[in-house]
Amino acid sequence: MKILSLNTSILKLSLVVAVCLFLREAESLRKDGYIFVILNQQHPRHSAVAQQLADDIAYQSKELSLECKIYKMEEELPNIASWTYYPIVERIHQLQGGNDSWTVILEEWSQVNLKNLHHLLMEYQSSEPLFLGNAVHDATETIIHHFDLVDEKQPFLYPDTRSGFVLSSSLIASLAKRWADKSLRPKLDFTIDAQYEFARFIESDGVVLTNHDRFCIEDHPDCAVVFSPSQLCDADLETENIHFAVKTCSQFHLERLPVLKETWIKKASNYALYSDVYDPAIGTVSLGIPNTERGHCAKTMGIIQHAVEIPSMLWLAIVDDDTLLSVSQLKSLLSCYNPKELIAIGERYGFHALGPYGYDYITGGGGMIFSRTLVEKLAEPGVCDCPTSDTPDDMFLGVCLKRLSVPVIHSETFHQSRPMDYPAQLLKPELPVSFHKFWMVNPLEVYSAWLDDSPGSHNHEEL
Repeated sequence: MKILSLNTSILKLSLVVAVCLFLREAESLRKDGYIFVILNQQHPRHSAVAQQLADDIAYQSKELSLECKIYKMEEELPNIASWTYYPIVERIHQLQGGNDSWTVILEEWSQVNLKNLHHLLMEYQSSEPLFLGNAVHDATETIIHHFDLVDEKQPFLYPDTRSGFVLSSSLIASLAKRWADKSLRPKLDFTIDAQYEFARFIESDGVVLTNHDRFCIEDHPDCAVVFSPSQLCDADLETENIHFAVKTCSQFHLERLPVLKETWIKKASNYALYSDVYDPAIGTVSLGIPNTERGHCAKTMGIIQHAVEIPSMLWLAIVDDDTLLSVSQLKSLLSCYNPKELIAIGERYGFHALGPYGYDYITGGGGMIFSRTLVEKLAEPGVCDCPTSDTPDDMFLGVCLKRLSVPVIHSETFHQSRPMDYPAQLLKPELPVSFHKFWMVNPLEVYSAWLDDSPGSHNHEEL
């Protein structure tokens, strides 16, 4: 009987402990509110993915009795460069007031495990200035970060935003106050790498990124947020339907064009090498437009006007003569879009993006992709006439796109620089479409390692 009594007492104690833990958990689920910000792009495909993410978070929050507010930025802040993150800080501070909360900033291809995220954030206090995410850092000085010095012993950390990041209410309030003081704002002529530049802004407020492995690029059971790359589409698109327009000049015929012919051009059945000189020996064509030292606006617009006359062209890909491409990856990406719509795709930069006269543009080195319908529109007289022949072509096309109310669809698979200029984590798991520049690299090796999907290639073995 004593043993039975003892077992009964242990059982009762276990039940009490279990109830206490349950009540503590239930109470903790109501402790802080959560604000989810989804950065979705202005296109039906992207809006649909963002809505699925929002619906999934709402469902989980109901199951967990957790207070959540969900904002899709293209609805909350339309036509404002929310992708730079600064407008988010200002808007969320207005919305949350003085409430304790966590702001979780997500890209549209994220997936959230709300229970895991909640357990993670229970370890912290939103009243403290906190910045949490999956940290990456530069291995060396790089042009895309303005050649900022790299301290190998204590590198500057910034988030891989594909797996989301979190800002505490305390930090949101502090950043909003800092942003309100125009003298404390960063110089914002160009926005090149928003995640890096925003992390620098936070650093100027005395806060650095806290790294946590529950913000994931590859899924595992403990992930709070995981990057879920976009699924490839299966629309019928032939390589012949993409016209690859290579901008070159006589100075680089022998230095760069043999590299292209040895690599990706072998897989491009519809291409032209647009130069200032017609050279049948190497295959260049001339549109009668003299070369300029920089800018190349006249040449690019000449290509656009010429491409309209190519019957098979559904997509126009304008690239530099030192751009390396994966034709197959580009084809897969474009199969997700309709060339009958006004579509512009590439790596997005911004010029005075937050100002009334600023704009987004596709940086030309990684490749500028335009749908046939957009090419036809740009080729119309008076729609996109270059101010000068050497006006920066990619930036001026950004001006034209803004006039036409055509958003830039950003894809992180396009790259303005070389593989070594990016943290290795940012180059996976998605397969890249492009890299740019032959400076201090062997372009044949870069192509083989990253872009060639031919049987026997290094990249093909990883597919």
